[in-house]
Amino acid sequence: MKADTAFEPSLLSAADLSRSYRGGKGVFDVTLKLAPGEVLGLMGPNGSGKTTLLRMLATTAGPSAGRVAWFGNPNRRDPSVRRRLGVMLDQAAHFDQMTGYQNAWFFAHQYGVPRELAGERLEELFGWCGLWEARDQLVREYSLGMKRKLTLVEALVHRPSILLLDEPTLALDYRAELDLIERLRLLSLTGIGVVLATNDVHLAERICDYVLFLHDGRVIREGHPPELLAELAGSKEVQLQVNSPVGLESLRSLPEVEAANVEGDTVHIILARGANPAQVLAVLNGTADLVSTMRVRRPNLGDLFLKLTGIALPAGSP
Repeated sequence: MKADTAFEPSLLSAADLSRSYRGGKGVFDVTLKLAPGEVLGLMGPNGSGKTTLLRMLATTAGPSAGRVAWFGNPNRRDPSVRRRLGVMLDQAAHFDQMTGYQNAWFFAHQYGVPRELAGERLEELFGWCGLWEARDQLVREYSLGMKRKLTLVEALVHRPSILLLDEPTLALDYRAELDLIERLRLLSLTGIGVVLATNDVHLAERICDYVLFLHDGRVIREGHPPELLAELAGSKEVQLQVNSPVGLESLRSLPEVEAANVEGDTVHIILARGANPAQVLAVLNGTADLVSTMRVRRPNLGDLFLKLTGIALPAGSP
């Protein structure tokens, strides 16, 4: 949620957090606070700084400037901090020559989970994520989806106070995604805080209490999802599947169009309140041949990002 200017202890606090790279990329002046039981979403296209920010919050990277504290402790190298974090980053560290169960057992041991308790928890988690039958299979034989599920098991086995997840639904099927949503909701009810980096607008709208939009490493808008969606009240999103290139400038110049972007053979158009999609089609020459399908729907968080930046969040992100 939006942080006060004072740097007060909480589950997780960051003030003016920055990390810069050569070429001007990085994260700049991010301030946030995570309350117990809160799910905080970080949204933005690839290169927006989501993963860099998440890595700093997960203690795997230090900031160039600013402050971050976990449970009021600013020391990211303190083992007592890291033992209370459950982390799922974009590239998991697994021992490919070991089985999935051996990998998870190693993580449980590293986090100090007692042997008998580790066995009980791993049995439940492997069953929950659908990996029980593959527990004795070498990780090098796992698919990407199986490896992502194993990383979730490793992040959850020690019952962390904070979960930091980078695109957790990547490579998961629909059933597994629903199971993950249910698990995160239950965990939040127990007071666990979750930071979720995702481009999955449906996931964010269903589970996030608060969202930060990141663009070029900076927070450009933040708020509770219902408040953010209210900015698009009355608008429509039109998706046109086209057979040949469309000039975006002519579309963007229309008073009825608030934003337009092309992704592959699909044109995404945000129409202003009360605008008629036919007004947009009228400016496309040879509409019958140019447009193969048209879909009109209520806008979502991704449409607000498009309206603010002119850039669409990657379609098909799980």
